[in-house]
Amino acid sequence: MRETPTVKDFTTATLVVAGPWLRGRQLDARPGVVVGPFGGPESADEATMALVWYFTLGAPEPGDTVQAMLPTELTLLDDTLATMHPDAFRDLARDLRRGWFVGEDGDALRGAVRRAWRERAGLAEADPAGRHTLHRG
Repeated sequence: MRETPTVKDFTTATLVVAGPWLRGRQLDARPGVVVGPFGGPESADEATMALVWYFTLGAPEPGDTVQAMLPTELTLLDDTLATMHPDAFRDLARDLRRGWFVGEDGDALRGAVRRAWRERAGLAEADPAGRHTLHRG
């Protein structure tokens, strides 16, 4: 029997599928990216919800495209920022610059997108632990 997922199962930059909420109704499932634990990185151990940016709905904006979701509402995608479709990544990276998050909520995601861009451009490669190494040439 599978354990119930927790926020720790959905780290920053994890791609997921879930249904965002609009005016008290849950919409059809769509892709999103985890921004981090609800309450920021300092609350990661106690957080019961994860912030998800539904990037296909537009630039990040709390409440509309960035929502706190229960881990049981999220399904992991077998894809990463570095391997997702190039057009989707381009749109995500572009809209990330156009939007906003509360406080420092988006800082780790912005860093992950920059690392994925460098990896896609051949300027860095990921090691098995998920860290990135810059190519020096």
